[in-house]
Amino acid sequence: MKSKPFAKENYLETINTLAVFFLVFSYLTLPFSLALHNVGYTLAIVLALPKIKSTLAQVKKEPLVLVLLALLALIIITSTYSLSPWSGTLGENFKKYLKIALAVVLLPLLADDKTRQRCMQGFFIGMIFVLVSTYLSIWFNLPWSSNKNLGWGGDHTVFGNYITQNIMMSFFALLCIDMIGKEKKMFINLLLILAIVLAATSTLYLSAGRTGYLALFLGVSAYIVFRLPKKLSIISLALVFIAGVTAFNTSKGIQTRYQEARQETILIFEQVNAQEAPKLTSIGARWYMWMKSIELIQERPLTGWGLGSHGVKWCEKAPEPAWCNVGDRTPHNQFLFFFTEMGILGFAWFLALLATLVWAAWNHPKYRPLFMGFIAIFIGDSLVNASLWNAREYNFFIIMLCWLYCSARFSNKGWAYHGAGN
Repeated sequence: MKSKPFAKENYLETINTLAVFFLVFSYLTLPFSLALHNVGYTLAIVLALPKIKSTLAQVKKEPLVLVLLALLALIIITSTYSLSPWSGTLGENFKKYLKIALAVVLLPLLADDKTRQRCMQGFFIGMIFVLVSTYLSIWFNLPWSSNKNLGWGGDHTVFGNYITQNIMMSFFALLCIDMIGKEKKMFINLLLILAIVLAATSTLYLSAGRTGYLALFLGVSAYIVFRLPKKLSIISLALVFIAGVTAFNTSKGIQTRYQEARQETILIFEQVNAQEAPKLTSIGARWYMWMKSIELIQERPLTGWGLGSHGVKWCEKAPEPAWCNVGDRTPHNQFLFFFTEMGILGFAWFLALLATLVWAAWNHPKYRPLFMGFIAIFIGDSLVNASLWNAREYNFFIIMLCWLYCSARFSNKGWAYHGAGN
């Protein structure tokens, strides 16, 4: 009789170990395979459920838990008056946001130092593979690369699209910056400096992604502000600005994308003011979607139009087939997206999420620079993309904000990559 509880406890521990394994696997594979990441993420959640009652006791009073559970309640409520059928964007959006809310199940796993260490090691290895592949793609047509552009310059995105690769690469650069000085071996520090240079170069010179330029600049700038004393931060920001100007003057990709953005912005406002049918362009489409989303918000600010309803209302505002197709999923702005579909509560929820992250970052000085750099990247991407809707983006942001939050709340040893086990 006494052996049964013991056997049951061993069984639960084995299941929990498997949950940790698949969680680490999800961090490892996200940089290069969304499908494998989804498998790892899903299995980690399922395997974490048997011990959910005991493990949630560790984190049940954490503000992030309350915020994530509030999202679950919000998507259920706003689904009841959606203009979209479940087989359309209602079901699609519900499943995406449900996956974010279910991250609450993984928080107890990430409360453990060793688990966080292994997760970050996994992500680090995955990003090294992406970085090496990016540079190899200059000379070789890699079978796994999404682009086959040989030679320096041009777009050398190897996995997913350049937006998500550059967002992750920008954060990877911050991780390397954060490790310098904490690593005692000079050789390792030199490798980290090399990785930073290569990561920044891949974003600025080997990609056509304007979001990447923004993410890298915001992330590094925020890290500097919250890491260095005021005088040093001013000098460092000046150096970042000089580096940015140099990159602009030497990167044809940046210059081309800047000129396109400038011309498309001027054109869209001229056409809107003249009440003409706007020409469909990348930046122009974003401006137009933001304008129309604000109109939709003004029409129903309190409740919004219901989860999954953005596309329905957008196509009423822009019925032309080309415009309807480009904006029927998201308005390319997460703030406006939540406000349009879920009303003032959706917008407030997103602000509450950001405020919770800032609060956690501020209360742990050792994690503050890295965490605030991540938050800056998150906010920057949310202003120009649907950061919590686009597949690779929301997967990256949710697993990383959970990792950073748990690091700040459950560790007193500095970065878990170094501190665990010491």
